[in-house]
Amino acid sequence: MRTPWTLLALAAGLAFAGPGRAQPVTQTAQAPAVAAASAAAAAAVVRVDLSAGASQSLSLPRGKSAIIELPVDVRDLLVTNPAVADAVLRSPRRIYVLGMASGQTDAVFFDAAGRRILSLDIRVDQDTSAVAQTINRIVPGSRVQVDAMNDSLILSGQVASAADADRAVQIARASVAKPEQVLNMLSIAGKDQVMLKVRIVEMQRSVIKQLGFNTSALLGQLGEPQYLFNNSPGFGINGKLLGGLTGGYDLNTTKQPVLQVPCAPGSQDKCDIVVRDATAAANWDTATIKDTAGSPGLNKASGMIQAFERVGLVRTLAEPNLTAVSGETATFLAGGEYPVPVGQDNTGRVTITFKPFGVGLNFTPVVLSGGRIAMRISTEVSELTNTGSFSVSNGNGSAGLTIPALSVRRAETSVELPSGGSMMIAGLLQENTKQAIDSLPGVMNLPVLGALFRSRDYLSGETELVVIVTPYLVSPTSPQNLQTPVDGLKIASDPETVLLGKLNKTMKTSTAAVAGRSYQGPFGYVIE
Repeated sequence: MRTPWTLLALAAGLAFAGPGRAQPVTQTAQAPAVAAASAAAAAAVVRVDLSAGASQSLSLPRGKSAIIELPVDVRDLLVTNPAVADAVLRSPRRIYVLGMASGQTDAVFFDAAGRRILSLDIRVDQDTSAVAQTINRIVPGSRVQVDAMNDSLILSGQVASAADADRAVQIARASVAKPEQVLNMLSIAGKDQVMLKVRIVEMQRSVIKQLGFNTSALLGQLGEPQYLFNNSPGFGINGKLLGGLTGGYDLNTTKQPVLQVPCAPGSQDKCDIVVRDATAAANWDTATIKDTAGSPGLNKASGMIQAFERVGLVRTLAEPNLTAVSGETATFLAGGEYPVPVGQDNTGRVTITFKPFGVGLNFTPVVLSGGRIAMRISTEVSELTNTGSFSVSNGNGSAGLTIPALSVRRAETSVELPSGGSMMIAGLLQENTKQAIDSLPGVMNLPVLGALFRSRDYLSGETELVVIVTPYLVSPTSPQNLQTPVDGLKIASDPETVLLGKLNKTMKTSTAAVAGRSYQGPFGYVIE
């Protein structure tokens, strides 16, 4: 039965000849191992200086070999884990070490007296030379170092841009089993800064037209059988008549002027007023409107025409500008936040979160070679609206809670542009048309008269949204080269404010200096 020491000696290329003795194996027995070691003769030769210490380390690529040269003769050697690294005693002072599998082990060398000469810590990792050569060849100008750690690769060094770093990572991932086994520790030589200029233009056009006739008639006297006719226009699309012109006629025979009985001398008891002139009637030319039974035919009647038309135009313009380092994300929001309840505890306290709305911009630039810029852009224009809002009430008759909805126009895409180049990433044209005609059944098709018994409600809306993006490669500048809106602002004096109504001064000199610069022509902070 072989002891562990026997197995270790055989793995080290030695024949166990009894306690305390180990002899080299014959040339025939060593042939396969020696042939493999000879094939790796071009590997680096490690010359061990025993004055540096009895314990040293060795990193060996998997499938490669190293030559260990010692200043004294070696009689025995011991390898703890031959599955990781194998050692072959070629001569008393030269040992071949072969990397078999990834892992760690150690090798101990003894002299003829059994004393330990050297303890060698061996770490075997995958071969990274091919990966490093491929990266430095495909990514010119980079200085990338690839180190192995178990089954992972560590990339270190310096590259010119974030795009070069991404290429190096992609090459390294092709040589491992899982993408997460590549650790990117590369540094960028000079990070470029990108300014994104975005122009968001939205035009909204709305047209509303309403036309209808409202007629009614009452036939028959009071106290007699009466017949009613009524035709009212309905505006179902807009809900009601929004305004405009209302005109027509109105006839009421229950209100008629009635002549009073003339007042003459001797008949004052039948007069409503006292006669002061005894020679003439006091109210010979007067009449009073009084309620009557009405006409036996048409008692009351009215006919009204209702017409309305509205044309609206809304323009939305936003030009956010953002600057970000290549590979980083920049966010912009011009608008506000509105509260939205998300929960309520047992005591009735409501938890509120805030949702943003307005003009938002989010972009991540990556500077490529040749001055081109790859960007991932997300832009949004939103506003509060009652369409789609949510209302809730506690049921106790108190006012309910209404949570508004958002009308959102959003665009998200990835583009690649040169510095200073523009691209329209969104050109949305939306048209919404609604029309309804209400009429009295069987009458609307009559010539001429049919128009009196029908109404029209028309609504049309058009929206066009355009988003134009322009990236620029930018660099810092001196503060005196920058200008703010308040440069050149001078507040007017009290007499100028009281007598002339001015809030600021406007300088009219042909040449003046502001903040170390010269301007030609009128300049300053002007309020119109």
